[in-house]
Amino acid sequence: MDKGKVRFAVMFLTPAFLLYSVFIILPMLASVYISLTDWRVGRTINFIGLGNFIELFGDSDYWTVLKNSFTLVIATVVFQVSLGLIFAYMLFWTIRGFRFFRSVFFMPVVVAPIAIGVLFSILYNGDIGPINKLLGDVGLSWLERNWMSDRNVVLYSVIFPSVWQYIGLYVVIFLAGLRGIPREYFDSASIDGASRVRMFFSIAIPLLREIIVLCVILAATGSIRAFDHSWALTKGGPGLASAYFATLVYKRAFLESRFGYGSAITVTVLVYSLIFTVLFRRLFIKDIK
Repeated sequence: MDKGKVRFAVMFLTPAFLLYSVFIILPMLASVYISLTDWRVGRTINFIGLGNFIELFGDSDYWTVLKNSFTLVIATVVFQVSLGLIFAYMLFWTIRGFRFFRSVFFMPVVVAPIAIGVLFSILYNGDIGPINKLLGDVGLSWLERNWMSDRNVVLYSVIFPSVWQYIGLYVVIFLAGLRGIPREYFDSASIDGASRVRMFFSIAIPLLREIIVLCVILAATGSIRAFDHSWALTKGGPGLASAYFATLVYKRAFLESRFGYGSAITVTVLVYSLIFTVLFRRLFIKDIK
């Protein structure tokens, strides 16, 4: 290989490699090390091996946030990705107002999640919130709830804005994929009498398979690290009924100063993300060349 090309490749990749190592790899390795210690503010760092993990897996709070986090993952994968694909396909056939609707779908994505959380905290307010007022006005007062304190509904109240905010992200991704499909495929199918619904299942979905897999992985790994909406709406409460992994990490590491225990939680989150990514790719991309 030409030495000049090798030198150019090294020069081109080195800045990215350094940035990735400093901001991703080193913090990850530091978290693994800290998870093996009993590090607390004002105390020396004591190496305790797997002590934090043994305590963690016996902690009922951990299993509560595990259930909550995976409920969010399922909701985002099922609703965000599927609705993003459906809306993108509808927008793909839109001629008038295409740019406007594309901007409308994407607009919530660029808003800070904390701002979205504050907005929904007003909507959910049991006394002055418009949701309960609307239900009462249309004769559905029996559906009124204390959306942020009722343990039966609080988790779903927190999940909804998380799912809603990022649908537009997948609309844009799928729209780019759809516009990359040769138009002749759709024109030929239309000439043969295929409806747009038939083309959706027979052309769009098969040709977007790799993008669908990518979006599922993005949705799942992003949701498993969720924090903002839960903290802005309920701070994970009541108790930990609406808390996710990151909420528990924040409470244990920063409010209780148990950095070793908090790091142990982040390590399990990393393991779950890696397992999901590897298994999903093997199951759904193994036959894609």
